[in-house]
Order: sequence, then C-alpha cells, then structure tokens
Amino acid sequence: MSMRRHDAMRDAGPRPSSDDPLRLRARGKAATGVLVDVLHRFPAWRCLAPGPLPLGATSRILERAVADAPLEREMPGDGRGSERVEIYVALASGVYQYSRVCRLLYGVSRRDIRSELSLLDGLPPAPLNIIYVGHTGRSAHLREQDTTALSAINTATLCEHVDRICVTEKLITVARGWLDRVALGQSIGLGADQHLLLVQSIGYPAAS
Repeated sequence: MSMRRHDAMRDAGPRPSSDDPLRLRARGKAATGVLVDVLHRFPAWRCLAPGPLPLGATSRILERAVADAPLEREMPGDGRGSERVEIYVALASGVYQYSRVCRLLYGVSRRDIRSELSLLDGLPPAPLNIIYVGHTGRSAHLREQDTTALSAINTATLCEHVDRICVTEKLITVARGWLDRVALGQSIGLGADQHLLLVQSIGYPAAS
C-alpha cells in the first residue's frame, strides 16, 4: 500500500460527526482492503535469510519503527484512547508482547513458535517476526466494526514504518497472511476479542 493511498484514506469521506470522530464508518469499506494491500506491498517471494539479527538491530526496529509510529486512537487529541492493535514479537527465544508506551518486551511464552508461522505458507523461519493483533471488541466510543477498521489502519501504518526502518538496517520485510490463526492464537494466548491480523517477518536478504 502506497503512502499516497494511505493518505487518501485519511482524507476520504464526509466531515466527522461527534459520534464518529475518526470517520471510520466512511472509511470502513476501504479499510477492509488495507491488509490485502500490505500483503501485496511486502510479498512473500522476498526471501529472508534464517540467520539471527544483531540485538541492536532488533532494538532499533522496535524503538524507532514500532514505538514511534504515529497511530490513531479512539479518542483523537486526548492521548488516552486505545489504538486497537497489540504488538507481539516471535523470536527463537520465545514470544513477547511489546509495549509502545513503556518501550519494553514482556515475556509471554518461552516456546519458539516460528515454525507454527510457517505451517501454511511454507516459508523458512525468520529471525524476527512482528505479530499484529487487532483488539476489535466494542468500546464505549466505537462500534465493533469501527474498532476493526481502526486496528487495520494502524496495522498498515506500523508495517510501513517497520519496513522504512528495516531499509536503513539493510533488512527486508515480508507480510504474511496465510496463517493458522486458531493454533497461533492458542499459542500466544489471545482472547475472544483479539484477532491475529498478519505477521511481518524480518531478516537479511537470502543469498541468490
């Protein structure tokens, strides 16, 4: 998905009403195609080398790309509303949840689930995998279909920022949507209103 198209989505539709401050009802139809655009932009034929990344590179990607990405919130302007997307990280050492606020990784499981990410698409395990999980339940401010749109739009923003930082590290990214979401959700421990949207795998380019 190009930034031009992403910007167009921000400007599309009528002026926001008091009960739809993010104009998600006008953008909902477009948002359903956002994740498909991400999959096309970062295709799986971009082969990753399986070797590990330097710890500093992983830290910089999370700090500069994930933590600093300008995401939209349920209640724009007050800094308190939910962004409706949660970040999990799958490494050889296990699964972690990343807090954008604290800029820290919190352990979820010591299991290496990278092979589970490859059950359907058959890609070799990547050293770093960012798992985007939508928190799509109805809230006090938004309907369920609106929170779904918000989580998709913010996921697309994160993927763009991660790829941009990876270019500076001479890394490439692959967006993966062909996933066994039920099995992965159980491995990560997702709740009923948490939905695995896609996975962005990161590594050095494989030797041709």
